[in-house]
Amino acid sequence: MPTFPGQRAGCSVCLVTFGGGLVDGDRVEVDVVVEAGATLVLFTQASTKVFRGSSSQIVRARVDGTLVVLLDPVACFRGARFDGLTDVVLGERGACVVLDGFTSGRPAYGERWSMERLALRTRVTRDGARALDDAVVLDAAHAPVLPRVAPYDAFVTVSAIGARSAPIRDALLEAPSRRRDVIVAPSRLPTQDGALVRIAATRPDAALDEARRRLRNLPDIDAVDTFASRR
Repeated sequence: MPTFPGQRAGCSVCLVTFGGGLVDGDRVEVDVVVEAGATLVLFTQASTKVFRGSSSQIVRARVDGTLVVLLDPVACFRGARFDGLTDVVLGERGACVVLDGFTSGRPAYGERWSMERLALRTRVTRDGARALDDAVVLDAAHAPVLPRVAPYDAFVTVSAIGARSAPIRDALLEAPSRRRDVIVAPSRLPTQDGALVRIAATRPDAALDEARRRLRNLPDIDAVDTFASRR
């Protein structure tokens, strides 16, 4: 397991795939258990690149401690069809912070929003009730993708649920920064201890910078900003 400068407690696990990304037929499934009193940061080594064909990635977690999911945004290339799911079941005192996002693909190679289908979903359940069910589907069979998302090249959503995630939740609800290249929409969740922020940006790095600004309190919950630690 990797360790990072300044990491005082908790542990971090990196999801690593073979090769440079996901290809047709790849199915990645990860099951995680975080016990009471433990903190786990789950992250990826870099952006999840999705090539032509169908692939999927599922993360399932049972959490009685604290789980922080910091998966790099997905980049779907031309002809790609990708389904991603993060499914968290919280115990009575469990807490989670989840970052989910996607980018336009490979605009430098003329593949800007050229995927066939992208479906991402974050689902959090507590006490048998749904605390969060957030999903996005971009399907070229319904309508061309580019006109629906231009002029943006990256979208990121960060959610925080559970009492122990309070330092993150409060930062998510802060007023949006005044930047022309970034649009930020924070909101409270129906659960009293939950919040969510949606970020759209004209550049992937701008979207992640805004997300990291709102995740700056991760050390307060014994977690690390894995994006900053890799710079």
